Amino acid sequence: MSETLVLPVGPEASAGDPQRDIRQGTIIAVLFFVLFLGWAAFMPLDAGVYAQGQIAVAGNRQSVQHRDGGMINAINVREGQHVKAGDILIELSTPELRAAERGLTSDYLTLLAQRARLMAERSGRRDFAAPAEFASLNPADREIAQQVLSLQRSELRARSGATSAQQSVLGQRSAQLAQQQGGYAKQRQALIEQQRLIAEELAGLKSVAEKGFASMNRVRALERAQADLKGQEAQMMADYARAGEGIGEARMQSLSVSSSRLEQVESDLKETQSKLSEVLPKLVATREQLQHSEVRAPASGQVVGLQVFTVGGVVAAGQKLMDIVPDGRELVIQAQLSPTDADDAYRGQKAQIRFVSVHNRSLPLFSGTVRTVSADSFSDEKSGRSFFRLEIVVPEAELNRVRAVLGSGELRPGLPVEAVLAVRKRTALQYLMEPLTGALWRSGHED
Repeated sequence: MSETLVLPVGPEASAGDPQRDIRQGTIIAVLFFVLFLGWAAFMPLDAGVYAQGQIAVAGNRQSVQHRDGGMINAINVREGQHVKAGDILIELSTPELRAAERGLTSDYLTLLAQRARLMAERSGRRDFAAPAEFASLNPADREIAQQVLSLQRSELRARSGATSAQQSVLGQRSAQLAQQQGGYAKQRQALIEQQRLIAEELAGLKSVAEKGFASMNRVRALERAQADLKGQEAQMMADYARAGEGIGEARMQSLSVSSSRLEQVESDLKETQSKLSEVLPKLVATREQLQHSEVRAPASGQVVGLQVFTVGGVVAAGQKLMDIVPDGRELVIQAQLSPTDADDAYRGQKAQIRFVSVHNRSLPLFSGTVRTVSADSFSDEKSGRSFFRLEIVVPEAELNRVRAVLGSGELRPGLPVEAVLAVRKRTALQYLMEPLTGALWRSGHED
């Protein structure tokens, strides 16, 4: 009868050689360790330093401030609004300044019209054209100009009329005296003729009287009449001379009126020019201050950091009202680096950048190059933390990669980013060994 051999089946079969299992496990562990060391020895894991920052505009934002301050009359923008250069952002109320500007403008226009009137008066004209400065006036000033022109033209006519009246009176007096002279001359001629006739009669009568044929009383009467006529002739000559003197005086007075008027005009013209020299600079300065009451955009761009929101609120002198992020400026990364890592940062260094606040798995990392490193550290006023400033420039091609995912409107200044600056090349094994080698180096230098 033959015997049948039954082999064990199940766990009992593998538990027969434990040494073999140990050898297999050891071989697997050693093989894994060798493969890991090989991978770590050749796997690149470059060293880098970490910096936090944000997207910014090259050349920084442009702050909008007001030199003098004042009360807010109107706010014409909102946060994030796009504006053009020269747009009125905020209007400040300055009633005292505007009242002063109106008064100075009225004085200035009046003096200009007065100067034109005096120049016309000096030239003997009865009217004058509006000054050239009136051609470019705004509607409000043009109304004032028309009023002062009307007043000055009326004054020119009045002054010219008064002078003409004086000249007319003096002319009439001269004419009257000239007529009197003519009468005196005719009366003298009549007296001379009477004297001639009496002289002829007296000559004939004397010869007859000498012969005794005529009375001497008649001769004496004719002689008395002749003497009286001579006296009247002398009076006529004196009256004629006085009339001539009166004519001369009237003419002198006429010349004096014209001369005095010209002297007064010249004096008024100098005074007017002097006042213009005083008023014009004041007016220019006041208008410049008024222009500053309208806060305008220094450049085209986006409004950020708006600081004022209340109409009727007060703005302090020099207070920052908002910032403008200019259009068309290069986008850069402004980052802060720890002072302990500052020695590892340098110009031209490569950097890998990623967004912190944008959660999009398809968003790629993008690279840049360090353009500037601050020469000294800065301190945060709030936290007291020290840091070095970095500016990392990003090529346009890299930005386009990001825009392709985010969209062109989402890539804007202020977005936070993280940057890693490549310091040196190393492997994963060197990375793992750095703590050990550092500890050994420190222990080797201890006392």
